[in-house]
Amino acid sequence: MMDDRSLRRQRWMFYLLLVAGFIAILTYNILTPLMSDDLMFDKSLYTSVGDIFIQEYKQYMTWNGRSILQIILKIFSLLPLEVFWICNSLCFISLNLFIYFFVKGNKKYDCFLLILIQLCLWNFSVDFSQTVLWLSGACNYLWGMVIILSFLSLYSFFIKREELGEKKTAAVLIILPAFLAGWGNENSSGGAILIVLGMTLWYYLEKKKIEPFMISGIISTGVGFLFLLMAPGNKVRGAMVKAEETYTGIEAYISRGLKVLKAMDEYLLLYLIIICFLGTYFYYKKYSWKLFVEVFIFVLAGLATAAVLIFTPEPMPRAYYGANIYLLIAVLKMVQMILKEDLLLNTVRVGGILAGSLIFFFIYIEEGANLVRIRREVIIRENYIIQEVEKGNHDLVLPKLREQFESKYSMAHLNDISEEDDNWNNELFKNVYRFNNLEVLPWDEWEERMQ
Repeated sequence: MMDDRSLRRQRWMFYLLLVAGFIAILTYNILTPLMSDDLMFDKSLYTSVGDIFIQEYKQYMTWNGRSILQIILKIFSLLPLEVFWICNSLCFISLNLFIYFFVKGNKKYDCFLLILIQLCLWNFSVDFSQTVLWLSGACNYLWGMVIILSFLSLYSFFIKREELGEKKTAAVLIILPAFLAGWGNENSSGGAILIVLGMTLWYYLEKKKIEPFMISGIISTGVGFLFLLMAPGNKVRGAMVKAEETYTGIEAYISRGLKVLKAMDEYLLLYLIIICFLGTYFYYKKYSWKLFVEVFIFVLAGLATAAVLIFTPEPMPRAYYGANIYLLIAVLKMVQMILKEDLLLNTVRVGGILAGSLIFFFIYIEEGANLVRIRREVIIRENYIIQEVEKGNHDLVLPKLREQFESKYSMAHLNDISEEDDNWNNELFKNVYRFNNLEVLPWDEWEERMQ
């Protein structure tokens, strides 16, 4: 009876943590205004559902091959923004749960693990403001990663079911999830293929056979990946970016390699350090190497997902999002191997989670206040632009967002207008709001002029 009551308490606490996590991310989604590419979306091109696919075909031929993710983006761009806020928040919680599936071990409702996952995603994800909160970025990275992990979770579940000798898995069940995961995000989908191959190889070495669902899964993922890579738009976009590179030939690859290493240092090094530390600890504790096969697979996929960007002329930092998630899974799988008898490491783990939660509480409140201020200024400025343009004024004086409100959970300042006349964001504002000339002032100076 005591065990049953304890399990019920753990279950309800687990669900409460999920609800709290949903409210936390939903609040930040609501406080994130449309920015950059979001503003350029032309709804007038879409008069029917078919237009979504027509416009996506044009983009596939002229810009990039991420058709699945771009269709998701187009759908959300056409719907009320509130729909995106709710769905994107649910998607973020789904990411938490898929990571939890891979690392939970035997405990069904591990509240400390769930808190740790949430803390890591909020604090150590690559460019959280761009990959999770920004509409265009979230559809390309958060949603892409959730699609990939949903497929990998299903694939892993089927493998475990085969190992337990349960009912055989129909090969057809994996085809669609595998295809969608392959046709996702270039390097992250490539990493998913490595993970599937690694899981399949290990199963073959252990069981000396390959199941039909594995063959259909690998083939479907590969086909989706080919649709992604073979898009004519990739060549067009790649040529434009490559033309802007300073170096050519081998010098270009050396330059790219240095940039990749710098990005790995910034976005992946913490996880790699923890892996090295725990790996050394488990080695001296004489843990069997077989326990770390999945850890190795995710580490390899994470490093490969980052390293392959050397073939991209100028990857954005958010391109390392998938590598970051793969390494996070590897780290958490190792953390879960720490036994309760290891008093010191358990103290560090549990105490660290509690301390981290307290610290993040204050960070969340402070950064949330900044998001409120940023959103208020964005609304004030947008209303002013609309009023002036309606009056027939096409030469505007606009304020920059106050720098003291800048937040790592908002890309508003990164995509703000500038006092430099040739700034790309200045031109974006002119095109979106349809005015001709722009003078940019600090917010306080603008307010004084408007009085």
